[in-house]
Amino acid sequence: MEPRTWVLAVFLLITLLSALAVLAAAVGWLPGAAPELIKWGIPAVLGEIVATVLVFFKGQWAQSLRINIVFQGTEASDLILDGKNCRYTVFDLAGDTVREGKLGPTLGHGGWQIELPFAVQSQHSVSLTLRSHDNRNWHVRPFLPLVQTQVARPE
Repeated sequence: MEPRTWVLAVFLLITLLSALAVLAAAVGWLPGAAPELIKWGIPAVLGEIVATVLVFFKGQWAQSLRINIVFQGTEASDLILDGKNCRYTVFDLAGDTVREGKLGPTLGHGGWQIELPFAVQSQHSVSLTLRSHDNRNWHVRPFLPLVQTQVARPE
């Protein structure tokens, strides 16, 4: 199980236990419960529910990134990319590398396309280095994940 799922499970457990304690106090099953628990318990449980939903859906806003590549000065059909030597680098806001890996480019109707093998968050930028079978290197400058067509320039 991935860490995000564990965090969600812990939040849900805490929320469930809090809701049961507040319900028990409000119904009178906990006779020694402080009046503050009854007064502030319901807003606190609602806040926990909101926090749980935010934690769960934060990862849902990340997107799988599919990019169309336009090669400067070359037709896509004239170029054969070497999938073993195509790489990506993902950067955070500070410019530090978050993730690197290999790409599997595919030739589609509109030309070459790549899809990153994981979800990219909207605050990350991505850079591509592509190599053709004639050992020519192509570089795509860092771009935000919302832009779907990028220009590759020869190095």
